[in-house]
Amino acid sequence: MIKFFLGNRIIALFFLPIIVLLFHMLNYQFQFYETGTEINYGFWNGLINFPELFNQLIAGVFVLFNASYLNYLYNNYNFQEKNTYIISLIYVILTSFYYSFYRLDGILISHTFFILGLTQLFKLKQNQDGKEAIFNSAVFLGCASTFDPSLILFFPVYIVMYLIIRPFILQELIIFITGYISPILVGITYLKWAGKKLTSKLLIDNNGIEPNKDLLLILIFISIFSILSFIGIRNRITKSSNRIKKQIQIIWIVLFLSICLGSIHLLYFKQIEHISLICIPLAILLSYSFLNKKYSILTTLLFYLTMGYAVIKFFILTN
Repeated sequence: MIKFFLGNRIIALFFLPIIVLLFHMLNYQFQFYETGTEINYGFWNGLINFPELFNQLIAGVFVLFNASYLNYLYNNYNFQEKNTYIISLIYVILTSFYYSFYRLDGILISHTFFILGLTQLFKLKQNQDGKEAIFNSAVFLGCASTFDPSLILFFPVYIVMYLIIRPFILQELIIFITGYISPILVGITYLKWAGKKLTSKLLIDNNGIEPNKDLLLILIFISIFSILSFIGIRNRITKSSNRIKKQIQIIWIVLFLSICLGSIHLLYFKQIEHISLICIPLAILLSYSFLNKKYSILTTLLFYLTMGYAVIKFFILTN
C-alpha cells in the first residue's frame, strides 16, 4: 500500500475514503472514541450543533479534504521533484489516533484553516506584491484560532512564519495583524451576543473528553516519527533551493508549535487531542524518510506497525 501512495498516481487518493470508512466502522462497532459527548467548537459553541451521525459523516469529509489539500500543497510547492501521495496517507493514519477523526470538532476544523493558511503563506514571493496572500493567510490562521482558541497563544509565531518568506515591511505587518484579528473579533462578538465570556478556560480547555487510552503509545509514535523526519530531511535540505529551505523552516516551526500546544494540554488535562496539529507537519516531513533510500525500509516498517496498531487497538483496548 505504501509503495502505491509513494508513486505519482493520483488514483491513490480514491483509496482514502475506504480507509477512513474502515476506521469509522471499527469505531462504530467498538466505541473506542466517544462521539456522542459534548463537542467543543471554540468560540462557536452553541452555534454549531449537528446530529451525531451527520457529525461523524462530515468529520470524515473534513479528514479527506485536509489530507488531499495538504498533499496538493506538498506537490504544488515542489517539496519534492516528483509528485507523491504518501502525505495524504500519513495524515489519515496519524489523525486516526484522535477523537477529531471520528467526530467534527473545533480541532479538526482548525486543521482545515491552518492548512489553508499555510497554502497562502507559500504563495508569497520575495519580489512580488504579497498583500493579498498575507491577508488571506492571516484570516485563515485567525479562523483556525477561533475554533481552537489555544492557538491564539502562538500569534507571534505566525508573524515569524510569514517573515521567513517576506522581508519586514510595516504595511504588510499591519495587514497581517488586521487579517488575523478580524475573525477573532467576529468570534468575540458572537460570544458577547450569546452571553458568554472570553476567559482563560476558553483558551485552554480539555474539549470535555477523557484522556486517550493509548496516550503513551501515541507519544512514542510522535517521538519516533519526529526523529525520522529530522534524519530523512537532512540530505534534502543541503540540495534544496532557498525557497524550499524557507518552506521547510516554516513546517519545522509548525511542528514545534504543535509540540508546545500538546504539552500545555498534556500538563493540564493529561490528554493530547490538541497535539493532533502535529499531523500536518509530520505528514510533510516524514515523507522525506520514505523517499530516502537509506531510511525508507525502516520508515516503511515502522509505519506499517503504526497502521497495524491503529486497527488492532479497537480489538485489544476496548473495555
